[in-house]
Order: sequence, then structure tokens, then C-alpha cells
Amino acid sequence: MRNFLFLLVLFSFGISANAFSVQSDLLSDSNYVHVPKRSALWSTFIPGAGQFYNELGYRKIADKKNRAWWKIPLIYGGLSACGYYFYHNNQFANLTKQEYQFRQNNAGYLDQRFANYPDSTSLILGYTANQVDYLGFDTYANRRDIFLVAFIAVWGLNVLEAYVDGHFVSFDVSEDLSFSWRPTVVGNKYPGLGLTLSFD
Repeated sequence: MRNFLFLLVLFSFGISANAFSVQSDLLSDSNYVHVPKRSALWSTFIPGAGQFYNELGYRKIADKKNRAWWKIPLIYGGLSACGYYFYHNNQFANLTKQEYQFRQNNAGYLDQRFANYPDSTSLILGYTANQVDYLGFDTYANRRDIFLVAFIAVWGLNVLEAYVDGHFVSFDVSEDLSFSWRPTVVGNKYPGLGLTLSFD
């Protein structure tokens, strides 16, 4: 399972790196209109697709230095890690439950991995012996639920990040902005200090 996750992350990184090897000058388009909602929609159904769309947008608009492709391997890495630990804890929660049900009606143990558990209560709550923690069903079930929530959270953050970054693709950050302080009169009575922003 670990090898599969490693290959999945490596594969997604390879795809994202090769997909953006095209020179940005060749893709520049002065009439390009970027739609942030499309980024969010794509990331909702395929994690990282919104970031891919944003990257294409950055490359089509001249003088944009931001990049979005490097987020795709991070998204798949987070989803893969959460998925792996969910699977691992869910598997052991189910095995612990089966062992508990077996011991309710039988002597001995069902699975060799639970031979060190002295009784049924220890299968549920876990116990510590000789500075070794033997985890029980409650711990595995809690961790399983946490990693399920974490998986959903990573997926949701992927959508939110694609949507927010989609707004920055076409956001005009001009170097002609100016900022100045000047004296002013407040309410025609009191002296003060005014702030002026110019967007040229």
C-alpha cells in the first residue's frame, strides 16, 4: 500500500511538471478571461484540476510571476496520507472488533496479533505493559474518524485554494500604484493628515 501511495504522488508530480514545461510566452493571450468559479468546480470533482486551470491562466496573462502547478503534488500527498491512515486504522478497528466478538463466546484468540491482550476489555480500551502501548478499538476508531475528517478537509481546502487563487490570476497588480501623505483640514475646522492612493 505504501509503495502504491508513493508511486501515486510521484506520478502526479511528474504529470504536473511535464504539463507546464511549455514556455509562457507561447501561451500569452491579451483577450484571456479567467473564471475563478471554474477553478473551484474543477477542483471539486478532480483534486488539483482547479490549480491546473489556474496555472494555465497565469501563463496566458503576460507578466504574471505566480505559479499554481506545485500545489498539485501537495494536494495528492495530503489526500494519500489521510487515505492511507484511514485505511490502516479502519482495518485494525474491524480486526479488534472481530477479536472482541470471538472472545465473547470462545476461549483463546482469533488473530495472533491480539495474543498479548489479556481480556476483552483491553481490546476495547487498550492497555500499556512494559512501556508498550497496545491500542484498543476506541483508539483505532477515533483515529479512523479523524483521518476521514482530515481527508474531507484537505479536499475542501483544495477547492477553496483553487477558487481564491483563481481571483489572483486576473487581479491587476500594477507597479504604477502610488501612496502619499499630505496635510488636510478635517470638517473645515481641525488640521489633520490625509492619505492619498493613486491608481494610474
